[in-house]
Amino acid sequence: MSVNNVETLLDQTLRDSDLSAKQKAVLRASLTLFAQQGYARTSTADIARAAGVSEGTVYKRFKTKADLLAALMQPFMAQVVPKVAGEFGDATMTQLPPDFETLLHRVIVDRMQFAIANYQVVKIFAAEALQRPELLQRVQGAFDQLVTTRITPALVHYQQRGQLVNWPPQLIVRYIAGTLIGDVLPSLLVSHASIDVAARAAEDTRFLMKGLRPE
Repeated sequence: MSVNNVETLLDQTLRDSDLSAKQKAVLRASLTLFAQQGYARTSTADIARAAGVSEGTVYKRFKTKADLLAALMQPFMAQVVPKVAGEFGDATMTQLPPDFETLLHRVIVDRMQFAIANYQVVKIFAAEALQRPELLQRVQGAFDQLVTTRITPALVHYQQRGQLVNWPPQLIVRYIAGTLIGDVLPSLLVSHASIDVAARAAEDTRFLMKGLRPE
């Protein structure tokens, strides 16, 4: 099972763009510094130094730090988010295991590992997306497509075998996502490195199965 690395995917997107080498270096440095020390604590001077260019070069294309973030947001929402969703579906929804509990545990481990590997970058973009409803709509669109094309058929598969409660797939997905976010997010904000994925995934799987197993 692979964990999507958001920084790597975004870097690949920048590499394929028509930006100049210096502009790509500025955006890569921005992404790294925003992730490492936060958007508010990163200055354009920090970015220029990390990119190996003058601060004037930064301002030539990007007038403000907000412009830099916006330049990162566009490919993130347009290309990285759909790719992450697709790769998640490929990693977890192909070759379904015999029982739903095994799949559920697989999904929980995968998303916990993803959150730990990418929490700084995702936190930056999530904060920006909350201020821009149109960005949230694009994320929701990618998520809805994943649910429709990959997750729903898997859930129906287990419902037909009497292993999963006969609820609408969207409701089941919200139930699982809400539990996972509520468990992992507080820990990530304190110390992401201290999360015991194996233990927490086992606990969440047991908890969810009490509600998702047919009576």
